[in-house]
Amino acid sequence: MPVAQNRKPPFALRAFAVFGVTLGLLFVLLLGAYALPGDPVREHLKDSAQTVIDEGLYPSFLGFKLFQMDNYTDTIMLMEAASADETPPLTAMMTNTAYNVDNFETLGEDLAAYLEAREAGQTAEDAGLEPFSYARYWHGYLIWLRPLLCFMPYAGVRVVQYLVLLALFVWVTVLLHRRCGVRAAVWFVVSQLLVTFFWAPHQIQYFTCFAVAYGGCAWVLARPRRSDALCLCLVALGVVTAFCDLLVTPVLTLGLPLACWLLQPQQRLRAGGAQCALVAGGCLSWGTGYGLCWACKWVLASLITGQNIIADALHQVGVRTAADTWHGMELTWGNIFRFVYDTLQSRGLFWPLVVAVILLAAVFVLSLRSRAALLRAAPLAVVAVLPLLWFVALRTHSIQHGWFTWRALGVTFFAGLGFLWYACDLRLGVRRILRKKGTV
Repeated sequence: MPVAQNRKPPFALRAFAVFGVTLGLLFVLLLGAYALPGDPVREHLKDSAQTVIDEGLYPSFLGFKLFQMDNYTDTIMLMEAASADETPPLTAMMTNTAYNVDNFETLGEDLAAYLEAREAGQTAEDAGLEPFSYARYWHGYLIWLRPLLCFMPYAGVRVVQYLVLLALFVWVTVLLHRRCGVRAAVWFVVSQLLVTFFWAPHQIQYFTCFAVAYGGCAWVLARPRRSDALCLCLVALGVVTAFCDLLVTPVLTLGLPLACWLLQPQQRLRAGGAQCALVAGGCLSWGTGYGLCWACKWVLASLITGQNIIADALHQVGVRTAADTWHGMELTWGNIFRFVYDTLQSRGLFWPLVVAVILLAAVFVLSLRSRAALLRAAPLAVVAVLPLLWFVALRTHSIQHGWFTWRALGVTFFAGLGFLWYACDLRLGVRRILRKKGTV
C-alpha cells in the first residue's frame, strides 16, 4: 500500500494561522496589562512627570536635531498608562484615552495635574484637562510599560529598556559572527552605531522597533531557516510592529531580519534573481501582517466604542502619505528637492556632494567583480533601498518627523555594506586603473 506523505498545509493557510495566533496572543497580553491596578502605576508616575518637566518635551543630545528625543510622545504613553483603569479593560483598550490642555505644550504639567486629580478623587475634567483618543493605534507597548510602572518610575523603565536592547544587540552580533562571519557582524555593529541605536532605549517609542527587529534577527539566525519559515516569521513581525509601534521606524523589523537571512552562506550561494523574488515575497508577508493588524484595530474599535475610527484612520493615512505643509512649505516633490538644494547650497555643500557622488559611482563601476557577482548581491541592494521606498511612500510623515524616522536607514547601512562587499573589490578597481594607464 502507498505510504501517505505528510504534506504541509498551503502557505496562505499557515500565514493566516500565524497572523491569528500572534494577534490573539498580543490582544490577551494587552488586555491583561489594562486589567492591572492603576494606583501603583500612578504612584510611580509622580516622579516621572517631574522628569519630563525637568527635561522638556524635546531634549536633544549634543544639541543636534537628529539626536533629538521625544518626551512629548512618551508622556502621552505615560498618560495612557495612568488612565487605563478609568473604564473596563476592554473599553479602555479600544479607546486609548489620554488628557491634555488645548495647546499640547505642557504635557509634563498635564500629567502631574492628572495624577493630583486622581489622588484627590477628582476627574481629569476637574483639573481642567480635556480627553483625546488615539484609538487608531493598538498601543501594544503598554504590554510591558504598565507592568514595569507598577514597580518603577519612567527612569527605571529606561534602564530596563537599555538592558534589554543591549542584550539583544550582543546576541544578534554573536549569532551573525557565528553564522555569517566576522564581516557581517562588523557591518551590523557599524550600521547600528551610525543610526545611534544606543539612544533608542531612552524613549519608549524609539525602543520598540529596534527591540522587535533585533528579536527577529536573533530568530532568523538561531538556525538555518527555510524561505517559507522566514516569510511566516515576517508575517508575525509585521503584526507585532503594527501592534506595538507608533509609526516610528517600522521598516527596521522587515529589513534587518531579511538582511540577516540573505547574509547566511546557504543563501549567498543561490541565484540572485530567485532571492530577489524571495525578498519581494518577504515584503508582501510582512506588509500583509502589518496592514491587517492595523485594520483589525480600526474595525474592533469602531464596533466597541461606536466611534468612526475607520474614517479617522483613513484620514490619517492620507495626511501621512499625501502632500501637506511643513513650516509653511507645501510638501510637493518639487518643493522638497528645491528645499534640499537650497539648504545644501547655502552651506556650500551641493557641488562637493555632487562631485563625491560622481567619484563614488566611478569607483563602484571600476570595482565591480563581475555581472554574476552583481546579480548575486542584488537581493541585498533591494533590502537596502526599502527604507528609501518607505520614506517616499510616507513622505509627509518622514519629513515632519525626520529627527527620528532617519534611523530606519540602519537597514540601508547594514544591507548596503553587505552588497558593496559582495559586488565590489577595490583592489580589482585599482588594478584596472593601473592596467589602463599602462596601455596609454
